[in-house]
Amino acid sequence: MALTAPGPGPTPLPLASPGFVLLVATLGMFVLMYVVLRRSYPRRKRGFEGYRDAAGVSLGFLLFAVVLVVTVVMHDPDGNRTSYALYETILTGYWLAFAIPVVTVGSSVEARSRRAIRWFLPSVLVAGLMFFAIFGYYYGIGT
Repeated sequence: MALTAPGPGPTPLPLASPGFVLLVATLGMFVLMYVVLRRSYPRRKRGFEGYRDAAGVSLGFLLFAVVLVVTVVMHDPDGNRTSYALYETILTGYWLAFAIPVVTVGSSVEARSRRAIRWFLPSVLVAGLMFFAIFGYYYGIGT
């Protein structure tokens, strides 16, 4: 079974799904938290640094996830195995539930050690490997 590029196929990939709504709502909650912080404490630099430190990795992953899913669905509303696997890898939430904390820990360890302990890049690589493992699972069961 050879891997093919995302393309048209028999499987519907709707944006109107509970997984996508939850993904967008989570991203929206982070944006709302930033707006409330900005309005409530406009001159508190440490507050914004704390927000950036705590939310930076999560925001990056959530933005990546939304862009990937929207791109796949806009490209192929009815997708092939590859499109289905990308869609499910993100919207089931398993990958994000694993990747966000792993990369957050790696980022925090590296930042707090003033880059003496280089854990950020290895944590991103581990998250990438997990992405491909979950993608492979959904590719294997794709319709």
